[in-house]
Amino acid sequence: MYSLIDSLRNLGLTEYEAKVFMALTRHGSGTATDLHIFSGIPRPAVYGVLKKLAERGLIEVQHTKPMRYKCMSPEEAIQKMKKDFEQESELALEKLEEIYSSEENVLQEEVVWTINGLKNVTDRIIQVICSARSEIIVETPHPAFRDLENVYPVIEKHHKELVEVFNRKIVEGVKVRMITYSLDELRDIAALIPDAELRLYTIKDEQFRKGGAILVDCSEILIDLKKEVGSREDLTAIWSNGKEFVSIMKHLLEAEWEVSEVPLFETKKE
Repeated sequence: MYSLIDSLRNLGLTEYEAKVFMALTRHGSGTATDLHIFSGIPRPAVYGVLKKLAERGLIEVQHTKPMRYKCMSPEEAIQKMKKDFEQESELALEKLEEIYSSEENVLQEEVVWTINGLKNVTDRIIQVICSARSEIIVETPHPAFRDLENVYPVIEKHHKELVEVFNRKIVEGVKVRMITYSLDELRDIAALIPDAELRLYTIKDEQFRKGGAILVDCSEILIDLKKEVGSREDLTAIWSNGKEFVSIMKHLLEAEWEVSEVPLFETKKE
């Protein structure tokens, strides 16, 4: 349990300042000698403490001989400390944001997060897509376009929501490109998201069919991987907004896009 001294320290007073302030509150007023006795702090320290409290406007000074010090009401003092604390917090936030912005590029290069579980991954996919402003590149197979929603009813609403988000983003002017690994999947996506640009990437290696990727605005990438959990399939994913990592993935996806086939049938609704 916090003591009164702990609470006053959290509002910005030192331990000595808190003890002198408490002594003044208890006794109303006193000289430096009185406050040395009342508070128990060393006599040489009392004068510096009283000066600090006066500068903060928490006590009044009576210029008598010897000088006397008077406390203000607890309500006034606490309100003054709260105001000072809020001002210092705002100033600290402003300075920290300046530092964070100046170091942002360095920090971003190191950011890689792991996300586990079907629901957590699909939640993050929706969040990433919603943040898009200019372009989305999707490499499937992808949880939104696999048969997982038939096995896991919990993500059926995520599937519908993600399709709606893709279509909304296209209406907002976001360019959506999708690379698929099967013609059937391509046809399905064409029906769900008719204004997306689709291409078919033919490859026999099953390793490439175990995960998908979403690149948004060349600024963040989410890569999901299928994994077996007992007799069922689950997901794990990694997310990053590190410039170097995103740049590498952008290059790979663009290369895959270039060698993929343009579908021979009309994918857009008339």
